[in-house]
Amino acid sequence: MMPTIDELVAIKQQVEQHYIDQPGVTGIDVGYKEVGGELTDQIAVRIHVARKSDDIPADLRVPEEIHGAVTDVLERVYELHVTSLPEKSLLADAKHYSPLQGGVSMGPSRAIGGSIFAGTLGAVVIDNESQARAGLTNFHVAAVDATGQAGDRMVQPSRIEHGSVPQDEFGATLRLVLSDHVDGAVVSIDEDRQTSCDIVEIGGVRGTKTATLGMAVRKRGRTTELTRGSVDGISATVQVDYGEGLGVHTLRDQVSITAATSPDAVFSDHGDSGSAIVDEQGFVVALLFAGSGANTVGNPIASVLQELNVSMCTGGPDSHH
Repeated sequence: MMPTIDELVAIKQQVEQHYIDQPGVTGIDVGYKEVGGELTDQIAVRIHVARKSDDIPADLRVPEEIHGAVTDVLERVYELHVTSLPEKSLLADAKHYSPLQGGVSMGPSRAIGGSIFAGTLGAVVIDNESQARAGLTNFHVAAVDATGQAGDRMVQPSRIEHGSVPQDEFGATLRLVLSDHVDGAVVSIDEDRQTSCDIVEIGGVRGTKTATLGMAVRKRGRTTELTRGSVDGISATVQVDYGEGLGVHTLRDQVSITAATSPDAVFSDHGDSGSAIVDEQGFVVALLFAGSGANTVGNPIASVLQELNVSMCTGGPDSHH
């Protein structure tokens, strides 16, 4: 009998540390096995590596089965999906949004190391402490690195899109979290700024859900705007380089998304960090923070809301204001 998804996750958890500690391994998850570059219906324990090679010693090779679970080896190197100048600047939505809403360009007012940075304001949330509306994005979008702190002012659009300081400032960092599960930030919204619980091109947020394998999802971000994909991996542990001062960080229980084959070749790119990943019914399932080629990784939304002490701001037909 084939193991169930829960059994596969348990097997993955047993062997996870063994593989994560190997050189060249970038992640491990439970998801669809790839054959000839195409995803199949078979669910496997997937080991992610920086580069596939035939020169691996026998004792380090991934066996075809682990405890009865089929395995797969994927070539993926994960990068934070933030963008900066003087780095290459990708095409982006440079609009100034009023009311402020999810899916739009944002970034710090300050320059960091002589560069300016941009990511995405993913969604409007409710701060559980003050009941005020706030903005949700990533730690590495609001803080960029170890020098970011609460009180740092933010602009919409980002300075890369010629957002100006202080005219386009909309708020300041309230809370920052970089943990085993979450790369998140909550940004206050100034009292004079109008807000909407909608996400551009997606509409009202109806609440949150747990991501499941095969679930169709979409996101709206600063760079690639509205894209579609599906959940191809769950219980993902990934290693991502956060740069000077923070180094390589391991995040667990993440959600892996693969781009829809058409019309979108990628689900996200640099500058889309912080986007809310939403299912077809308008429920948020994850917070986008990194990617590898056509694949994207997000923090499970339940962990994000819990660790940042916020609730989703919901609007639309089946919700209470």
